[in-house]
Parts: sequence; structure tokens; C-alpha cells
Amino acid sequence: MLLSEPLTPTATAAPAGPVHGGAPADADRPLVGYVVKSYPRFSETFIVRELVAREEAGERAVVASLRPPKDPRFHALLARVQAPVTYVPDDVRGGLVRVWEGLAALRAAGVAPSREALDALLDEDPGVAAQAVGVARWAVAEGVTHLHAHFASLPGRTTRLAAMLTGLPWTMTAHAKDVFHEDVDPRRLAAVMADADGVVAVSDMTTAWLAERHPTARLHRVHNGLDLDELTWSSPAHRPAVVAAVGRLVPKKGFDVLLDAVALLRGRGVDVRLRLAGAGDGAADLAARVTRLGLEDAVELLGPLPQHEVVALLRGAAAFAAPCVVAEDGDRDGLPTVVLESLAVGTPVVSTPVTGVPEAVIDGVTGHLVPERDAAALADALQRLLADGEERERLSRAGRAHVELRFDVRGQAAALRRITADVAAARTTAPAVTA
Repeated sequence: MLLSEPLTPTATAAPAGPVHGGAPADADRPLVGYVVKSYPRFSETFIVRELVAREEAGERAVVASLRPPKDPRFHALLARVQAPVTYVPDDVRGGLVRVWEGLAALRAAGVAPSREALDALLDEDPGVAAQAVGVARWAVAEGVTHLHAHFASLPGRTTRLAAMLTGLPWTMTAHAKDVFHEDVDPRRLAAVMADADGVVAVSDMTTAWLAERHPTARLHRVHNGLDLDELTWSSPAHRPAVVAAVGRLVPKKGFDVLLDAVALLRGRGVDVRLRLAGAGDGAADLAARVTRLGLEDAVELLGPLPQHEVVALLRGAAAFAAPCVVAEDGDRDGLPTVVLESLAVGTPVVSTPVTGVPEAVIDGVTGHLVPERDAAALADALQRLLADGEERERLSRAGRAHVELRFDVRGQAAALRRITADVAAARTTAPAVTA
């Protein structure tokens, strides 16, 4: 779709859903425009869950995806999303035409970009600027009243410009790779953090980290939440000696350390099995490590699994391992959703005190924490858990209570709704700027 063509959704997650902007009653209600890099994305269930929770609480939403989805795998949860999805063109060659036509279309719609917005466009990479104009056109055409980006990188930069062009209020959720990775452009990140009407961080640790580096950012800590009705608890006391692990096969997950820990356990005569689910660039290296350590009969590399199979994997394990590390390139997890899911279904967690993990895994209370990159300590903690059903039961009950208290997606949706309303109120009451 080129910007010279009518702005209509090119894909819709749920065709049977309500048509936004159709009924007069809907036209008066706020409409949140989500801006994401690629939708849907298999590893970003948290965005889908957030959308479902906000819609089921009565909010309206539409989605702009800056890249087409490449992953053929989808979660069943997608069927519950009502928001239509628009794919904003990203080919650079047509960018100039799209910018030109997009700005003209905005003017025709009565939106006059400020000099500051045009300066910001010229300061950005051409591809980002072109897509920002496209997002601005989409937002105006859909009747969006508030923009919300997930990730401070491409979505945050694009949404910042689109908000400047349209004058719409906007917020952004910061995660991990978009702020911690060494490839993050500090100048671009600073602009996003300074200009957003609100920045949501998914852990206390991330909030503090951002506050130290971006003291003027309007920060809110909102944990990613779970639909706890779907994640029923069961006792792990009598489960077999299986350790589960789930995540992308990348250095920050620390799965190489986990394999070393399993080798130590086998060397001690512990009859443990590891079931590891996930895909990623490190798959071949991990498979080679399994062979080198002689763990072919103890480790299953399951590949990527849909959400219901991940839950089944967690429910069949006596313990869940999340040996997170800070990778050499600075990348790290914010707070892995699967850690919360494991606590919810009753599988005790052994992890490391990296970023927001200690906010879910409270050492000795809801699970165990060991130093990162310490295979011996990880093996010790897993061995104790595998040998003690009563201890697993105790940690499991406390873990479930903890996620019910702090990580319910309905609480997350309510917090985001309050932030959106507060931003709108602040814009309404802000004093007019005079020349």
C-alpha cells in the first residue's frame, strides 16, 4: 500500500470485531493507536495480552505495524483481539513520495505540522521519517486520540515524530533490548524519553535505570501482566525430575550455563532431564554443547512452542530455570513473561538477580536466585528443589500468591488506562504557549 492510496487496513486480526469509528457512541470514546515494529510477533505475547485486556475492559484500539509479520506461528490468544491492523509501507525507495503526499494529506485533513515537527523529520533517518508520516496519516484517518508505542527503538522514534506531526498525546513502553543494548543510539533514545507524555517501564529496576539517565522522563512502572484465569495452579510436589526452560536461544538467556549445570547434576548421579523450548541464532551452538557434554539422553531441544504447549511444558516440570545474564553486548531481559507464567502454574523458579527478575522471584520465598554465569550454584539450587517436594510446594504456593497480587493483566490494563487518561487531562489543562 502506498500513501497515495486510500488508508484502509491491510490486515485485520479479527474481522468479526467492531468497526472503529462507525457507531456514534464509539466516535466519542478514546481510541488508542498502538504502534509496534511487527504484529503479530510470536515472542511478544505480552503485547497481544495487553491489547486483549484493554479491549475487554472497554477500551478501543487500532494497531499500526511498521513491518509485516514474518513468523508463521501464531498464538490462539490473537483470536480475541478486536483491533484492526494496518501495515505501514516501509520501502525506502518510495519514501520521498510518501512523505510529500502524506504531508499534503495531513494538511488537507486540517492538520498543520509545526516547524518543530518538520525539523525533527529532517533530523531522522529517511525510512523512519517516511513511516512516521504514514503513521500520522493513519492516526488521523482512524480517529486515534492517543498513540502508544511498544519499544523505544523504531516504534518509539516513529511514534514520536507522528505525535509531533499530529499533535496527539503519546506514551511508550520501554522493555530491555531497546534501552540496554550497546547498539542503542543514545541521542535518539534521549529524544524519545524526553518527548513522550509518559514512559512505561516493565520493572522497578528498569524504571530506576531510566530515571538515572533520563531525569526529565515521565516514568511509570507497570509490570507485564498475565491472564490468571487461564493459568490455573497445580502442586509440583510429586512431579518427575524434569527442569523446564523457555526463551529465545540468545546469549542473554544463559542457556549455555544451564547445560553446564545439567552436566554437573548428571555427574553427581542426579537423574534429571532438561526440556528446553525456543528458537534463535544460538540453536546450533547449544546443540553442539549438548553433544560435547554428552547430554543427548538428558536434554531435549524442543524448538519454538505455541503458548498452550509452553504452559503444558511448565506444568510437567518440577522446576523452571531462567539463568538470565547480561550479555557482552549489554542486552538483558527486563522481566521474562515466562517466569511469571511458571510461578502462576505452580512451577518453582531458579533464576538470577538480573534486571527485574527479583521482583518476581524473591529468593527463598517464591523461588531461588543464584549468581549469573555460576553453573555450580545453579546446579546446587536445582538439586535441592528436585530432591524436596515439600519445598517445591511451599515456593509454588507463595509464587502463585505473588503473581496474583502484582502481575494480573487486569491491573496492568487499569494502570495503562489511568496513564492514558492522565496524559489527556494534562494536555487539556496545559497552559497555551504564546509567541
